[in-house]
Amino acid sequence: MRSVLFIAYDFPPAAGIGSGLRSAYFSRYLPEFGWQPSVVALDSGQSQAPGVVRLASPTPWRRPYEVTPYGWAFALHHYLRQCDGAFDLIYVSCPPYPQALAAATFARHRKLPLVVDFRDAWSLDPYQEGSRLKRLLYRHLFPSMERRLVSQADLLILNTPSTLRAYQALYPERAGAMACLPNGYDETAFPVEQPQISGDVLVLLHAGRFGIGARSPANLLSGLALARQRGCQVRLEILGEQPDVVGEQIQTAGLGLVVKLHGQVSYEQSVAAMCAAGALVLVQAPSTSVVQAIAGKTFDYLRAGRPILAIAPLGDNLNLIRRHSGRYEQPIDEPEAIAEAIIRLYEDWRRGALAAQQVDQAVTELYERRALAARLADHFEHVLDREGR
Repeated sequence: MRSVLFIAYDFPPAAGIGSGLRSAYFSRYLPEFGWQPSVVALDSGQSQAPGVVRLASPTPWRRPYEVTPYGWAFALHHYLRQCDGAFDLIYVSCPPYPQALAAATFARHRKLPLVVDFRDAWSLDPYQEGSRLKRLLYRHLFPSMERRLVSQADLLILNTPSTLRAYQALYPERAGAMACLPNGYDETAFPVEQPQISGDVLVLLHAGRFGIGARSPANLLSGLALARQRGCQVRLEILGEQPDVVGEQIQTAGLGLVVKLHGQVSYEQSVAAMCAAGALVLVQAPSTSVVQAIAGKTFDYLRAGRPILAIAPLGDNLNLIRRHSGRYEQPIDEPEAIAEAIIRLYEDWRRGALAAQQVDQAVTELYERRALAARLADHFEHVLDREGR
């Protein structure tokens, strides 16, 4: 059994659920493929997970992706200077990114291979809007920090095809030390039997937070209101903590009794709700960036086997849905087009045509978390082979 120092800022139970889940499932399944992780993660007051070293940040303010990670990188650096564990490889999960620089310093000091996992793009982040300071950092500081990190990494992992292509074009001299490893879903979280689909009203379900980048429910809500005006008995359920503006938009659209906000739920609760919904809603903001995000929920949606209402631009996310979904609607992001798509789903639901679908076998083979952990272990082995270890 080989040993990997597994550095993950977010690790369940934690608020940063996206990267936290990716790290948690990798660490759970890696031992099956010959790798024992020693996890180091942020201590933000959550309950402790067995075998996880928790480090507090000296900058523990809220809005952690703006301040806390930089303090945590110093805490990690101090911890690593005193760490006497025997490791074969270092793996660090991003975002955030400062801890990757501390890991690179430790890897260089200990002469260990370094694998950096960019769950999201860093300098090529397609959602760089925000404060003037943030824009200045993306323009002047982050590119040089990223270049230094990429030059030291033995392998840089990206999570979408377009992100891999973009980084290979940005750093052509390092293109051979990059690979794509997508997000995925956990098979054990899905019910053995398909839950009963609601029979009195068509339930649309959106899992996840609005208000990230330009992701807004405004046109979806307007389209839903139009569909109801035309006789569709349909309601929308939204999982996840939402900014206050979402509640205001719901009231403005006159949908206070039609749209239900559930707040944050567990992954297992989210999966159960997906499987029981009439159709699943995915909203992705338009972008002109060469880097195209794939929403983490997409993989769960595909495994749930329900029809998908995809309000998304052309790109990696929509390509994935087209390749593996048994039924989807892809209206342009305008209320009238969304209303027409909802009406089509509603009419099919009324005549019983939205029954459970056969899940594409390729979804299980390519995107199940255990299979992804096996691929990560293979990457680790290839890195060691190149190093002659």
